Amino acid sequence: MLNVPFLFNPFFNGMEPTQHLLPNHGDVIANEYRVDALIGQGTFASVYSATSIQHSKRVGVKILVNDKSCFDAGLNEVHIHSLVQQNDPDGHYHILRMVDYFYTREHLFIVTELLNNSVFDHYMHLETLGRRADFYNAETLGALSAQMLDAFRFLHGIEITHCDVKSTNICILNWAARQFKLIDLGSATLTYDAHSSYVQSRWYRAPEIILGCEYGPKIDLWSLGCVLAELIFGCCVFQFPTSVLVLAAQRAACGPFPLWMTASPLADLFFTTSGIIYEVDPPNMTAGIYLLRDSPNSSLSSMIDARVDPTVFGEVLSFKSFLQSLLTIDPNNRLTASDAIEHVWLAQYRLLPQPPAA
Repeated sequence: MLNVPFLFNPFFNGMEPTQHLLPNHGDVIANEYRVDALIGQGTFASVYSATSIQHSKRVGVKILVNDKSCFDAGLNEVHIHSLVQQNDPDGHYHILRMVDYFYTREHLFIVTELLNNSVFDHYMHLETLGRRADFYNAETLGALSAQMLDAFRFLHGIEITHCDVKSTNICILNWAARQFKLIDLGSATLTYDAHSSYVQSRWYRAPEIILGCEYGPKIDLWSLGCVLAELIFGCCVFQFPTSVLVLAAQRAACGPFPLWMTASPLADLFFTTSGIIYEVDPPNMTAGIYLLRDSPNSSLSSMIDARVDPTVFGEVLSFKSFLQSLLTIDPNNRLTASDAIEHVWLAQYRLLPQPPAA
């Protein structure tokens, strides 16, 4: 049972004039959290930094939009956070910690620990300084990979798939110590949930999701591979505006699709009867059906060889093997989190064993 505190001002009925509650600097929420600044805003929620008056501690406050679907998703997020904290009470597994939640002024609030910038914001800042490759080298990517795989191994072990791993959903706890945390459990699903066909951001979406196949926890491993490729290239490797172009880029970079995937429920939308990916009426081109073929040197290995400097990055060969094990088209052949964390490339970055989940 999940008990959500409802907080009311006794002299008001709590109704709000708009769906979006946008507090100002200095406003106090629930007599406890003084708003400092807006740190993020999206379609479904806004996130503010705030200070807990009782504990004199800075926190993050997520305010869900006043909408039934957003409220339901928020309840799911609280539920997932609760499961995580029941099984990891001491916070060993590199996942954002929830500290409070409540409903007031027609909005659901989720209060968490406050972290530093997302990996996306950090690497983009370093890119403007010409220093991205210096920091996001083998040592940093090894630490990040080990910590995220530790988080995945824990989540998957308690039947949770994150479903939205991307560079904006990994935040920095301590950049000097190369410590990271996985955030935003709002899209997470349990193994026996009814699985939506619309999960993961497009550029990080696993091929089995695009093709309408059954999917499981390994989609998180694919997304992690996309994040690592993004950090070494300075942009999303599958950054295209349509699902068919993403699928074609996945094939070019990671190899052909197995026959069972080209016969998947949505395969006719993407593949000809001979297994070639096609696009109908692409923008800025004459109307028609176009076959999409791989460009020369578009494989993941070729791109790494051309764009990654071993004298800056470190040992590349075993890293390529690790990355390819994550960005494996066929999920049946893709590594699990438990297998991936044992990869030889991660040996020097692997974490000490943590206590088993309760």
